[in-house]
Amino acid sequence: MKYNFPMIVPISIDRIITNILLLWFKIRTPFLLWVWGVEYGRNVLFQGKTIIRTRKKGEIVLGNNVLFNSQRNTNLVGLYQPTILDTRFGGRIEIGDRTGASSVVISSKKLVKIGLRCKIGGNVRIYDHNFHSLDASIRRTCEDRNNIRSSEVEIGDDCFIGTNSILLKGTKIGARSIVAAGSVVFGLKIPPDSLVKGNPAQIVSVKK
Repeated sequence: MKYNFPMIVPISIDRIITNILLLWFKIRTPFLLWVWGVEYGRNVLFQGKTIIRTRKKGEIVLGNNVLFNSQRNTNLVGLYQPTILDTRFGGRIEIGDRTGASSVVISSKKLVKIGLRCKIGGNVRIYDHNFHSLDASIRRTCEDRNNIRSSEVEIGDDCFIGTNSILLKGTKIGARSIVAAGSVVFGLKIPPDSLVKGNPAQIVSVKK
């Protein structure tokens, strides 16, 4: 086998750096989860920049073999944000076994529940609340955060959420469904085995 020496050197260096970083992320993950009181199963891994904000223990629950990745050079869809898991005012995030997400942002004031074996594409955002009141007069006051509407978001088993999609409050996605890249889903009740796309998203097809 012939080797292109100029290419072999940077490729080898890159692999060494990647392996060192992976070892660091494996060491860092359990410490990070312990600090923030996250309940987690076996082989949970956070790669890349990660931000976790939770008010009390058990508000974030992760199953076995859950992977979060926000390393820019590992995903060619173009990752541009850290992984962010945020619970506020009694919110809860639950993620099932063998689910993976790339540079995802999840913020919960009530409940965001993601099933088993889901694939969450790059830069997806999932919010079960509005962050601010919809009433302009209330937004001017310090009572704004007490008038935020919220509704649970649920994603069934084996779903695929395409890159740059946004899932908003009240969205329920049935098992094995696909949300096309760049979709904005607001409060839809999606049957199992469906294809959803668009802004605002619509159900395109349902497998019989």
